[in-house]
Amino acid sequence: MKRSTQLIALMAALAAGSASAAGTLAGTTIENTATATFQDPANPTAPPLNSTSNTVQTVVLPKPDFDIVYTTSGIADGNTLTSTPVLTTGAVPGQVIETPYSLVNKGNTPLDIIVNADTTGSAAGATVKYYLVNTDGSRGAEIPAGSAVPVTADNPATTGVDEGIVKIVQVITLPTDPALITPTSVFGASPEGTVAGTAGADPLVTPGNGYASGTTVQEEGKAVDADLQFTRITVYAPALDNNPNTNPGTPVDSAGNPLPPASVPPVTSVNVPTEVVGKPGDNTPVVSAPGYVTPAPTTPPATPSPVPGGATDPTPGGTPIATNVAGDEQIAYPIADTNATPDRVLFTNTLTNTGGATDKVQLFPALADGTPDPAYTFDPATGVFTNTTTGVTIRFLDPVTGEPIKVSVDPTNPTVAQYPTVTVPNGSTVVYRTEVTYPDANDKDVIAPVTVLIGADSLKDADLVSNSNTRNTILPPAAQFGDATGAQGAEATPAPIQTVNPNGPTSGATSPDFTDATATFPMDVVNNGQYNDSYTLSGTVELTDAVTGIKTLYPVLYYAPDGSLLPRVSNDPTSPDYNKFITPVVAPGTEYKPVAVIQVPAGTRTGDYAVTQNAVGNYSTIPMTDTNNIIRVAPAGSVAVAKFVAKAGVTAGSNPINTIPNPADYTATGANGARPGDNISYRIIGKNTYNTSVNGFFLSDTVPANTTLFSVALTPAPSKTIYRVDGGAWTTTAPTGLAAGTKVDVAVDADNNNLPDALAPGATLSADFIVTVN
Repeated sequence: MKRSTQLIALMAALAAGSASAAGTLAGTTIENTATATFQDPANPTAPPLNSTSNTVQTVVLPKPDFDIVYTTSGIADGNTLTSTPVLTTGAVPGQVIETPYSLVNKGNTPLDIIVNADTTGSAAGATVKYYLVNTDGSRGAEIPAGSAVPVTADNPATTGVDEGIVKIVQVITLPTDPALITPTSVFGASPEGTVAGTAGADPLVTPGNGYASGTTVQEEGKAVDADLQFTRITVYAPALDNNPNTNPGTPVDSAGNPLPPASVPPVTSVNVPTEVVGKPGDNTPVVSAPGYVTPAPTTPPATPSPVPGGATDPTPGGTPIATNVAGDEQIAYPIADTNATPDRVLFTNTLTNTGGATDKVQLFPALADGTPDPAYTFDPATGVFTNTTTGVTIRFLDPVTGEPIKVSVDPTNPTVAQYPTVTVPNGSTVVYRTEVTYPDANDKDVIAPVTVLIGADSLKDADLVSNSNTRNTILPPAAQFGDATGAQGAEATPAPIQTVNPNGPTSGATSPDFTDATATFPMDVVNNGQYNDSYTLSGTVELTDAVTGIKTLYPVLYYAPDGSLLPRVSNDPTSPDYNKFITPVVAPGTEYKPVAVIQVPAGTRTGDYAVTQNAVGNYSTIPMTDTNNIIRVAPAGSVAVAKFVAKAGVTAGSNPINTIPNPADYTATGANGARPGDNISYRIIGKNTYNTSVNGFFLSDTVPANTTLFSVALTPAPSKTIYRVDGGAWTTTAPTGLAAGTKVDVAVDADNNNLPDALAPGATLSADFIVTVN
């Protein structure tokens, strides 16, 4: 619209509170009487005389004109939705935008100005209404659509009062339906004024309002839509980035108050059980990709690996958490505990706002499409989201107070919050904690990861859909240790028995049954958890020495499936960790098959011995025990017998027979001669080399030819000795005088059952057998 001198004058008048009326009010009668003044010719010195004419009357006719203008001075009308300078940005669903206007009667006659809304170019869905403005500036009665507002003409006879202006307000209410309002939506409206003409064909006869009857006149008599005054409204476009803990530069708390950077856990390196490589005996692992399952190497780590870009749960003894910024995810690696109470991990999350204005954002567990996860129910009184199926609960906590973040109550915001709400100034990053509590499952059973997708929904948009998601994942541990099975998993029910010959040779992890002194038990270590782990294996068995009866703990050795010994925790034989062995890294959902090997020493007493085995996760700390394996030590050995003859001066042990050393003054060879009537003294020694007692043990000898039995006796003498001649009955009477060829048996009967007693392993029984030469 061309800015005319008249418009400039009008704007100035509005600023001064005047409508600048177009002249005398219509209907005013203008009267005029003429006079003539002259000097009385009859009396020239007298005052002048007047002569009055008749009175002429003229009625002022209507000169109508009107306009609708912005009440705010200095803003010209005649614009469109795209060209108007009256702009509201960052509007939110349901927001109410008010713009003050003035209906201006620029003529000299009252007008009924009809007000309608022009929404050309506006997105659909908004409502536009007009209201009168009360004298105190408040909103008055609504102007029904299409109805007329009476506006009197300004009376130039009055000063300080402009009767030709009626103030109104345009009220635009944005929709709340997500289908009708998006970040690209543009809304707007302009009041459009018209006046219906009421003048007759001859305005001198029927003046009316000065406009011809049957006509509709636009503002200032211009063409349709040529003199509009739009308000333009653009919608707020949330720009949120919901992230793992990322060391924000401008951190704020849940209320939007600045936080010192030190209050945010720094993103540094944390030790998590990632894939590693190394060499036997080297317990300093090397990092590869964090958080990803890759084939386990054959060389084990003793400790977890450091991973950059992580943090630790801020609670005492908190869980290490690796940050995967590229994947917008945090991964927690909790260790096992010894109780059955629900476990908890406290994540630090950040939410950055770059939308151009302070935003209020509600947080909730979300689905992949950003909508709230229906598996969770929310209790606003406690701030707890509960998954009734899995038992997982979630709370969003303020980083300073540790208290649950409240649901925002903001009557000025048309979008009502349903979930915990944080305030994020533009260009700032809010820090919030995500507390995830989950049931403490059995550490043996297969366990699934706990995954929480966190949605962040701006309250400045129409939908309840997250504008940015981030993921918090908990990888719980679980493991199983026991006897090997063909399928995945370990078996704890049967009691495997390995029979060994303690006096046999030793072998490695492929020991056969019975023939040697090595017991082997194939085992399974099963990683039923959700992260890589290696395991320390140890075990003992208490074996009894057959001769001394002393019980000694012997270690279990652990071999790899290929027969090689697994690396020891310590290579120092004096260290208590020398007989602890480390498996390779075992990936989630896989198992490792070590072989438990026990070398049974010679001379171990026969019997069944239970083996105790232990496994513990090097990172998860899960303790596991297997106690049902049995080593059965079979009888092994023999009974050795030696016979010596008395000979003075012979050194003890100088002439052993059948591994039995000769007593002093006895020999097995080179005996002295004997004359008739002389006695020959023999000593018979029997030794039990079995690893168990030999029952019914006795010694026997036959009276040699050309001799007669002089005596027989055990040495040293036991509490009771029994004898038997030629297989007869046992008796306590010692035989004598028996002729050559007679067999004599001798035994111990300490238990008084008139039968030979058992001979303990490693024990000997000696008898002196004396005969007289005939």
